Order: sequence, then C-alpha cells, then structure tokens
Amino acid sequence: MKRKGLYGTLLALTMVILVLPVVQQHTRWFRLKPLHGVTVATAQPELSVSSFMSGEYQRQEEQYLAENLGFRELLVRCYNQFSWSLFGLPQNKRVVMGSDRWLFSDILTRHHDGQLVYDYGNSNEEVVRRMKASAIMLYQLQEVLREQGVSFFVCLPPSKDRVCEAYMDKRERRYDRPSGVVAIDFFPPLFDSLGINCLDFSAYYMQIKDTVSYPLYLKSSFHWSQQSACYAADTLVRYMEALSGLNMHNLNYSEPYLAETRQPDADLEELMNLLWPIGNNENYYVDVTVDDDTTAVRPRWLVVGDSYYWLWQYGLPLDQMFDTHHYWYYNNTVFNDSLHSHVDEVDILRELLTTDVVMLLYSPSNLYDLNRGFLTNALLAFYYEQGVVDAKVEQIKQEIRNSPKWLASIEQQALAEGKDVESALEGNARYMLRNSPSLYFDELKEAKVPACRSSRVSKVQSDLQDSIRQARCMQIYGNRVWLDAIREKAKNKGIPLDIAIEQDVDWMLRKERQ
Repeated sequence: MKRKGLYGTLLALTMVILVLPVVQQHTRWFRLKPLHGVTVATAQPELSVSSFMSGEYQRQEEQYLAENLGFRELLVRCYNQFSWSLFGLPQNKRVVMGSDRWLFSDILTRHHDGQLVYDYGNSNEEVVRRMKASAIMLYQLQEVLREQGVSFFVCLPPSKDRVCEAYMDKRERRYDRPSGVVAIDFFPPLFDSLGINCLDFSAYYMQIKDTVSYPLYLKSSFHWSQQSACYAADTLVRYMEALSGLNMHNLNYSEPYLAETRQPDADLEELMNLLWPIGNNENYYVDVTVDDDTTAVRPRWLVVGDSYYWLWQYGLPLDQMFDTHHYWYYNNTVFNDSLHSHVDEVDILRELLTTDVVMLLYSPSNLYDLNRGFLTNALLAFYYEQGVVDAKVEQIKQEIRNSPKWLASIEQQALAEGKDVESALEGNARYMLRNSPSLYFDELKEAKVPACRSSRVSKVQSDLQDSIRQARCMQIYGNRVWLDAIREKAKNKGIPLDIAIEQDVDWMLRKERQ
C-alpha cells in the first residue's frame, strides 16, 4: 500500500510537471519577471495544407512554442545562472566577461579591436568617406545656426573599453578583416581642423581615469556611472555658458551615498538574465540641485544622440536648468516633448530656430554614423525649397528604375515587406538622399556655408517674432501695475494705449537681443 501511494504521488508530480507549463502558457497565472533584451516575437502560424506539406508550419510552430513555453523565463534564468556561477560564462552573446568579472558588450570589444567600422559599410574607405562628409555637414549646420543666434556643439562621452581597458579580456580575438578606422581617433583632429565646437569627455576621462576617487564605470554597466555623469554635467554647463554667452544655474552636489543599484547602472548584467544579482546590488550616488542665482537663465536645449544622455535625464534637475530639454533618441523617438513622439512629426526648421543650444551626443561606438538623418534633414530645411528636395527624390527613383538589378532587389524587398513597389521606391530614394546628400547637392560637399536659403527660414522667423510679440503683449495686459504704468505713459505722450504697449515690447525685445 505504501508503494502504491508513492507511485501515485510520483505520477501526480509527473502530471503536474508536464501540465503546469501548458497551463501557464495559456493562462499566465504566475507573474514572472520578463527577460531583458530585444526580441522579435514569432506570430502563431496558421495551419494550411501547403504549409503543412512543405514543413513550414511545423518549423514556425516549433519556434512559437519555444518562445511561449510556460515558465520559459524561469528556465532561462536558471540555465544562465548555472552557466555563470559554475563557469563564469554569460549566455548572452552580446555580453563579454573581462578580468575580475568585469562585463563589456561585444560592441565595445569590436570597437576596441577596430572591427566596428564594418558594421557601417562594406569597406574601411567607404565609412571614412561618409564620416568626412558628416563632419562637413556638422560644420555647415554649426555655422548656419550661429547666424540665427543658436549655439551648436558635439559632445563625445567616454567609452568603457578605453577607460577600463585594464579589465578587458586579454585573450587574442581573431577576425576575418584587418583593423579599420576607429571613429573616436578619427573625428577629434578633424573637428579641430574644421573649427567644429566639441566637448571631448572621451579624451578627458583618459587623463583622469587613474586619479579620481569615484568610479567612472561600474563592473556591470555599459554607460558611465551616475556619479561620473553628474560630475561631468558641471563641465557641460560651463562649456554651454562659454559657447552661448548665457549665465546658467550652477550645480550643487550632495555627498556620495550608498543606495540600491538604479537604472541603467547594471544594464549589461540585466542582459545576462540571471536569478540573482552578481554583486551586492548597491552603488554610490549623488543628488544634484541648482543654485538660487536670480540672474541665471534657463535656455532651451535640444539633444540629439544615444543612450549616454539617460544618466543626465535621470540624475540632473533638468526642469530647473532648462526651459525645455527635448531629446531625440538616435534622431528617432522624441522624449520630453508633450507635442511629439517621433522626429517625423517635428518641423525641424522651427525646432532649431526656437532652441538656444543644440547638442549632438554620440558615444565612441556610435560615432561612425553621426548623421542618422539629422544633419541631412536640418541642412535641406535651411537651404532648399521642399520642391527642390522632392525633385531630387524623383531623380533617385528614376536612377533606380534605370538599373534592372537595383529595381529587382527593391521589388523583392516590397514583396517581403508587404508594400507596393512605389512605396518601396520612395523609401529607398529618401534613404539614399539621407545617407549621401552630397552626391545630389553640390553645396554640401565643401566646408563652407552656401548662400542659398529656403524661403521658409524668413517665414518661420517672422512667425516666431509675431508669437513672441503677442506673448509679451499678453504679459503686459495680464499685469495691472505694468498696464497702468504704460497707460500713464501713453497719456503723457498723447498716443493710443496699443501703440505704447508695442513700443514697450519693442524695447524689451531689443534688450533681450543685446
């Protein structure tokens, strides 16, 4: 009887083990911590005679079940923890372990070895040509914005593979291609020769990495530490003041304190999807406040760049430092702007003309493509009428039609993506124009600012001035003391009240421009 009871218990446990994952797959009764990382979900396939006979249905169903198995998150974390605890091996191919269990991304190891260049082009020479063209466009945008009273500069954050090189894996890594250009070595001297404003934290961190008393990077992070980023912000503010001539709020720092690890200070560790943290899950942080300088101004700031900005977003009192601080993540998603969520929704000309300071921020591993459409879109908006740009797009589309091989590849692309051929043609033509604008506009080939300007520039400027004047008038009408003073002034001069208000607004605007 005892043996039968044991067999019954084992059978019940076996059934639970077999059935419970299926129940979890369909009901999600147990809430499990999701896995970190970017995944492309596989849709559940539809059964048909043709897909079944070809084996395509079975392949897709197998992939779907593997991705949606109940308790998959827990099983993956258990396997990853076993591999890490026993052998010190991350199961995520994007994470590379260095000495003393320091973590690096595979992007940083390839950047360190001069291999990242091949992610951006078929040859080293192709990428170098594109980087030179981007630098020329940078210079042109800087100068055309200077004409409008807008300050522009490039900010180069540090890179973990250089600052913490001593902790990288010393084993030789073999590649099929020779080492190519490293963007962080290529751009700074080129920026100097062109006169491009550049705040180079990458070079500065290499100077201080062995002397500072706080960690510039953490073992488990891709980005600079919160302390490091917040202290760097003081230099950022001073640089912006020198560049723009504005008096900004100074930053004050608390004493460093221990706290539970915050985002994104363990982003590489999170990609490993382990059961429990590698370390003690605590790091040092600082709180940042601004001074009470009543003469300080809060400029309007536009940042276009990568994820290194997030440490400033999380650690700085940006609302107290800036009037607006819009952030265009990789010139794609828009943050800190209640009116827009994507750059395609933004009037780039109006945005640039209503900004005081523009910063282009890309870390060393992302410098190979400084443009990402931002420089092209900005310069085309300043220089050319929309009809001229559209004509160039039509020219490129015709070039594609005249190339049977090129056209055939786009037709295949359209079929694979479920688009019509004309839409695919339009998208490819605009992609070509975005990435190689100097091939189609001679004015973008040299490091000098052309005289041509779109008529929209003066139109937007006029609209902005009207809006500012209207806002100042409403400000006066909303202040009884101020309004009574101007009414008395108008009476003494013998002029209508609205004329007197306009004269006061003109005086305020002249003082602001000074």
